[in-house]
Amino acid sequence: MNRIFHKPWHVIRRVAGVGAMCLLGLTTLSTTLQAEDILSLQATTTELSFQLTTAKSDASHASDKFAPAAVQQFALQQVKALGSLQKTDQGWNRAQLDFTPLGPGTHSWLVNAHNDGTPVGYMIITANRTGKLQLSEYGQGEHNPYDLSLLQHSLQRHNVNLKNLSYAEDIQLRYASPLLAYWKVEQAGVGTIYIDATNGDTLPNGAVKAMERESRVEHTRPPSPALSVSVQLQSRTDELSKASAFSADPFYVQPDFDPADNLLWITSETVPVTSLQPLIQHWRDHQAIVFSADDRNVLYGGPLPVTGYQVWRMDDGSAQMEYVAIGGHSSVRRFVPIDTLMKDGHFYTFKP
Repeated sequence: MNRIFHKPWHVIRRVAGVGAMCLLGLTTLSTTLQAEDILSLQATTTELSFQLTTAKSDASHASDKFAPAAVQQFALQQVKALGSLQKTDQGWNRAQLDFTPLGPGTHSWLVNAHNDGTPVGYMIITANRTGKLQLSEYGQGEHNPYDLSLLQHSLQRHNVNLKNLSYAEDIQLRYASPLLAYWKVEQAGVGTIYIDATNGDTLPNGAVKAMERESRVEHTRPPSPALSVSVQLQSRTDELSKASAFSADPFYVQPDFDPADNLLWITSETVPVTSLQPLIQHWRDHQAIVFSADDRNVLYGGPLPVTGYQVWRMDDGSAQMEYVAIGGHSSVRRFVPIDTLMKDGHFYTFKP
């Protein structure tokens, strides 16, 4: 979670792809904070937390100030499915939800779940222009994207003081299809800085702008089959509540690891994946899996370890969605649709 890369590392990943992983040890930085840095970060985080544009919701109260009522109802359905896996009335079962819109035109919302300030997990919900909602990614536990400590470390490398920025004007939370969570930071005299919100890496401007254009075009296309509910975002929540409920199978989680620890996977054959089954079989054979998006790794923070999965279903059997966990070693562990990864990259055995 704490490894930060120099700018040259991003150029290497973009130009040379995964073959440049061997230079990893030469391009990492220590992010150990001194005592005064910790106090400064805590003060800044506390101050900025009051500036975040969030709305709170639970099963008995919903506000559409920062997310449409249909989005909040959809989020509650996911929470109910996740909570059903817990034997005690804790965690997701009693979580309060904070909604944050992720930039104009993205039709995406960050949903942070917590119990009295203790993080439970997060979700990112997206919608296309027809109002079709989808759980694009989610995670368990205290490590969530858009962590202010990651932002603080990254801005320090650019000699930008987080205290001098306005969260509402200078720092924007953004999300670009398929899975790029990032900050857009604008400050006079510095120019625009794009920062990966899952690991703190500085992103190349050209690649992010191209991704944003692609994402805007994607919102105009018909949606692909996914675990989602077709509703207009302005529709009444009772219409959504009549839709089929979700259920989720138990989590299956593997230990995380660093793909740079053994680079032989770069030369190995890809694992043919059309569903979860090939990955499950490799895990049964005690083989770890790496996901690489090749020249698009800079937009994933990858290559990344594949460290688990979970299957979601509609209770009426009308749809099923397979999620796999990526990251967890030097970035947030994110459960994302396996279909998205299959379109954008390849899977490899870590020790072929």
